[in-house]
Amino acid sequence: MSNLPKRYDRATLVKISDLYYMHGLTQQEISDIAHIHRTEISRILKAARDEGVVSIAINPETTAVSQLVDFFKQKYGLREAVIVPASENGGNELNALSVYASMFLSKIIKSDDVIGLGWGSTLSSVISQFPTDKKLHDIKVVPLVGGPMGRIPSNYHVNYLTHRLANRLNGTAFVLDSPAFVRSKALRKELLANPNTQEILSLWTRVNIAIFGMGSSLITDSPDWQAFYENTNFKSYFSAEMVGDILSHPFDKNGKVTRDIDSILVALPLSALKKVPYSVGIAFGEDKVTAILAALRGGLLNTLITTEATAKSIKDLS
Repeated sequence: MSNLPKRYDRATLVKISDLYYMHGLTQQEISDIAHIHRTEISRILKAARDEGVVSIAINPETTAVSQLVDFFKQKYGLREAVIVPASENGGNELNALSVYASMFLSKIIKSDDVIGLGWGSTLSSVISQFPTDKKLHDIKVVPLVGGPMGRIPSNYHVNYLTHRLANRLNGTAFVLDSPAFVRSKALRKELLANPNTQEILSLWTRVNIAIFGMGSSLITDSPDWQAFYENTNFKSYFSAEMVGDILSHPFDKNGKVTRDIDSILVALPLSALKKVPYSVGIAFGEDKVTAILAALRGGLLNTLITTEATAKSIKDLS
């Protein structure tokens, strides 16, 4: 069945896609020009990909980007590196990153996969770009970390993201009914004994694609970070050496855990994450450079998706 939004014909898909992909206009700018609501522009662009009007290919040509890809794969033994070329017209980095990430992931995901997810704005954006694929079957999508203690945007919540991705992949979503941080070892033990949680833990041993963002010590004052860890002692577990976190596990500049908090944390252990066939870290921005570099040094991911500017900054510090 066609995903073409009602009221819009193929010519409109071509026009909107040309403005977005070829001329570098933002979705808001296109909305203002075409007098179409911003959310409808997003639907039209997705329909354009689903209908074959737009075909996105990642072509590693002999350019600065391909040289960066080679550097990261050789230096850090990565399985894959996806680096989004800088836009000549200063386009939206998150949107470009999300398109590249979703297209890469769409190519490696197959039927019967067990996909694990983290939480956050970057993953939310990536999943929003996923094309719907009804040919896939028996895919399971599972949270890799518990939820927030405070209120974050609902579309950043890991349980929401699992449902959204499962819907795009014709799969089944699983829900983790637990906060990431609990107040005691006894409470954690009780939560993990729950049959629903036991099912999640069992699926963790079968995850073959883990997709996650990366936190940074430089963003701990952001509203989303503050909300996620509200009423927890997470910040007290930071040491002066902590530079970032993955799935709420803090680590130092060498990717080593700065303090063992597994006894109060409901999340896939980093030791298990390292064994996942595709451990895909998606992050960008100058405030994430040190954290990404540390994760690479610690072997906490085997696939990196980032922007050209971020990759250059990481290389300069390597």
